[in-house]
Amino acid sequence: MQLVKHPGDNRIDSMGREHVRVFPTRSVYYMDPFLLLDHFAIEKPMGFPDHPHRGFEIITYVLHGVLAHEDSAGHASAIQTLGVQKVTAGKGIVHSEMPGTDGIDSGLQLWINLPRAEKGVDPEYQEFLPNELPVTASEGVKIRHIAGGSSPVRVRRPMVYQDVELSAGIEHPLQVPPGHQAFMYVLSGSGWLGTDRLPAATGDLFQWTPADEAAAIPVFSDRGLRLAFAAGEPVGERPVFNGPFVD
Repeated sequence: MQLVKHPGDNRIDSMGREHVRVFPTRSVYYMDPFLLLDHFAIEKPMGFPDHPHRGFEIITYVLHGVLAHEDSAGHASAIQTLGVQKVTAGKGIVHSEMPGTDGIDSGLQLWINLPRAEKGVDPEYQEFLPNELPVTASEGVKIRHIAGGSSPVRVRRPMVYQDVELSAGIEHPLQVPPGHQAFMYVLSGSGWLGTDRLPAATGDLFQWTPADEAAAIPVFSDRGLRLAFAAGEPVGERPVFNGPFVD
């Protein structure tokens, strides 16, 4: 078991003014079961017009603005700030994701692999308003549960996905179940992660390799820290990437 830091691209500011592919990159191919993480920022007339997907699930979490979504299964929606949509692409779906305001709309899009035995499932769609996602809070710690735990977002892989905010001077442990792969992506602020106190700044990515026992990864915030945290059970099958399809 090991916590590894991958220094990030700090071009994204607090309003999400530039699109960043967090992974896969040259240094991080994928983190089973997680295939891809994008920190996107779109502005009219740009966006993601109709395009297909197959073989995985997608969780999109809006950080700022509104994301307008339509798909070939007849769903049309506008996902608000701190809202979530989940798409099970399964055997195939076509959808579009476009700016929903006249400003910059930003968020995180996470792809989660499906085992080959499940890649032919029917497509599925879910969406949730910000107030439908559970939030837990204690002194200096606020956690919005995007998926897993008490979240209503249903995913086919055992996993948790959280938006974690720490006030200045707060230390908080991130819980990783046995055998789960985890990552932490710093959205803003600074501090350190892990028992080795690895420095953390906006845009940094941290990877936790699976271990036989559960782990509690300490996170410390010096002047405030916000990060996306996910931990999931690996599929154990090497994915084959074919653009928007994963076999």
